Amino acid sequence: MPILSTSRIKYTILYGQLFIILVAFSSIYPQIHGLFGERGLQPVAPMLECEEENIFQCRLPLLRFTCNLLHLSPSVGLQVLCFIGICLSAYSIVKPRWQNMAIFLILYFLYRTIYEAGGVFMYYQWDAFLLESTVYVAILAFFRDGPADIVAIFGIVVLIVRVTFMTGATKLLSKCPEWWSLNALDYHFESQPMPTPLSFYAHHFPSFLKQAATLATFCFEIALPCMYMIPVIHVRYVMFFGQFLLTTLTILTTNNGFMNYNVLVLLVSMLEIPRVPQGEPFLSMLIFARIAYDVIYKGRFKIITEVGSWPTFTLDMNYESFQKLVRYYIDLLVIIIIIMLAVTILRAILQSCLSTDKFSKMFHVAFVASTVVILSVYGFIPLLRLDEKLATKTNENPIIMTYYAAANKWGVANSYGSYRQTTGKFGRPEIVIEGSHQVEGPWKEIGFKVKPGLLSKRPQFVSPGHPRLDVQMHYAAHGTYQQNPFFLSLVYHLMQNTTEVVGLIEDYPFKNRSEPMKFVRAKLYMYHYAKMDDKNWWTRDFQEEYMPAFNKGNEALQKYLTEHNIIIKKKSQFINGPLGLYLKQYHRLTGGNDLFYTTVIFVGMMLIRRIHIVLYPHYHNHAIDD
Repeated sequence: MPILSTSRIKYTILYGQLFIILVAFSSIYPQIHGLFGERGLQPVAPMLECEEENIFQCRLPLLRFTCNLLHLSPSVGLQVLCFIGICLSAYSIVKPRWQNMAIFLILYFLYRTIYEAGGVFMYYQWDAFLLESTVYVAILAFFRDGPADIVAIFGIVVLIVRVTFMTGATKLLSKCPEWWSLNALDYHFESQPMPTPLSFYAHHFPSFLKQAATLATFCFEIALPCMYMIPVIHVRYVMFFGQFLLTTLTILTTNNGFMNYNVLVLLVSMLEIPRVPQGEPFLSMLIFARIAYDVIYKGRFKIITEVGSWPTFTLDMNYESFQKLVRYYIDLLVIIIIIMLAVTILRAILQSCLSTDKFSKMFHVAFVASTVVILSVYGFIPLLRLDEKLATKTNENPIIMTYYAAANKWGVANSYGSYRQTTGKFGRPEIVIEGSHQVEGPWKEIGFKVKPGLLSKRPQFVSPGHPRLDVQMHYAAHGTYQQNPFFLSLVYHLMQNTTEVVGLIEDYPFKNRSEPMKFVRAKLYMYHYAKMDDKNWWTRDFQEEYMPAFNKGNEALQKYLTEHNIIIKKKSQFINGPLGLYLKQYHRLTGGNDLFYTTVIFVGMMLIRRIHIVLYPHYHNHAIDD
């Protein structure tokens, strides 16, 4: 079985992480003005109001500095920071010499600024995971290669173990009856925020297949993460490909932004773990035999068969026994992490002592080892808090909570757990916004880019991209319009025909200003997947009125939005100078596609230069000599 070198694993992770960062910046860039602009759904300008003299005592110091330096409005400042992130990550992919700790930390702070400024539109698990993983990858990048790389790679393995285990355990710790009955996938593929075309077909699979898939998911996410660190090559290759397959299937059936792509990149770190010197095949056979024995004879599930029907699966444990199991696995994970981290650090020290440049490599090992240990300790806290008893003890310890709050503030000790509660047992609630020129109608439906609307609209593959308004509309459907200021901001801007906000919409039927949208209302429908032989993808049933009809000049609506700093009447201290006006006008003239056109121009210039070099090589040789 071929073994990847440490160097190849390292640079696979560096290239992959840069690509994910590039995608993240590129995805949010065209949405900035519509989401966070001065005429956007949730303006960022009020967040910059600060009377402190020290810029670091104010919110978003990097954005304030950029706006002051270049004379930009807050939204254009975010646009510039995002564009810098795109250029820096793209250039680092092309120029490997730029793949060092400083570059990754700069990218971290750039994206963190957008993350903090974005409010509800940025507080997603994949954004938090991107920030945390970028810190770990920055440690791996450092400024040189060396024995310390194996310690940094193991730190990434610890991160993957923690994220995987928490994602699986929280599903059952949430006490969701659908996860406990193994029937969650009967509803998940239909009710998830952004389904894919394949999720439609997965939804129509037999229930026993979906139950088996749920069991396999629990196995890989709860029982097997401790195997990710076993120093036996055959075991970790099986664990790698098993988790790789599970993550790939998730990508095919779920639009989870760039989260799963980021996980795929970091999974490569599992292929670099200290190996036992002798007897790997025999140890692998013992481990696989023990896993098979535990699954067959000690598995916490039952198979129920009845004549004339498909078999069904049930979990053979209760909540109290699962809590004990979680406590056991947490203890096991912490012990294995401590032992393997100590072995990895010792291995790096020995390799440094045998090298010619001992001092610099020992310093490298000391720095990486200390940071990985600190991050791992911080990462233990959300892991330990899965146990109710340990969570109570940590809450009562002010020292632990102080350090945990500081680590959590910087995004290096996040809690993870996706789809803890299955909310789609009765279908997926969807808000349908309708507008009209007159109160008596006709009412026309507003079409979004990804979220279900028309019954004939096919689900789309959009990941690793992330249309944030569409996802937030999904969560708004589970509450009321009064609980979602962004929704009231949306209907207000739709009536105003605000260019930046309308750009986030796919079908806006009131672009003709002779018949503007003067009235708006919203209805709540319950959507279901259509049958396999139906010509449509969806069916829907009217549930209730989500929001009553508002007129364009509704004073109560304007007052509400003013109180929530969405309609800004106070002039901001940050206004656009010549550069800011040019960037904003360029963004508007290109319909929000300025990044695309800029990329095309840049690539075109590079191709022209390359063609010129091929056609006139002597000219360029003389230019180099001069």
